[in-house]
Amino acid sequence: MDTTTTQTTEMGTVKAVGAAITAADTERLAVSVADAKAELNAAKDIFAAVEKKWLATGTNEYRTVDGRTLTVVHSQVRQIDTDMVKNIVGRGVWQRITVPTIDTKAFDVECDGGRIDNNEIAAAVTFKDRKPSVRVK
Repeated sequence: MDTTTTQTTEMGTVKAVGAAITAADTERLAVSVADAKAELNAAKDIFAAVEKKWLATGTNEYRTVDGRTLTVVHSQVRQIDTDMVKNIVGRGVWQRITVPTIDTKAFDVECDGGRIDNNEIAAAVTFKDRKPSVRVK
């Protein structure tokens, strides 16, 4: 006996099913991202708490039984009194150790105030997109 089944589906139904699948996938992905961000924040909080306790032990280097090594990293940040250094060193040295920079906030104020013509400096200003990120609230 030869039986042939022909299935007919209208295009609108296929689109609706596709949209439903896409919406469900998007929802699952969004929930996964939000959950992962919450877990990351919790892990950061836990790490900060146990790191504080570890630093209080005063142990600078330790190897765990499973072979992982904890090393306390000590570092310093220099603060230089620019006025004092400027008064101590000569003009040539001062020019070699300093660099002029543009304060972008002040630059924007001058542009907004019309004291810098945006058309004239357009070639000097470029924009670079940063890596996109997801903010979860």
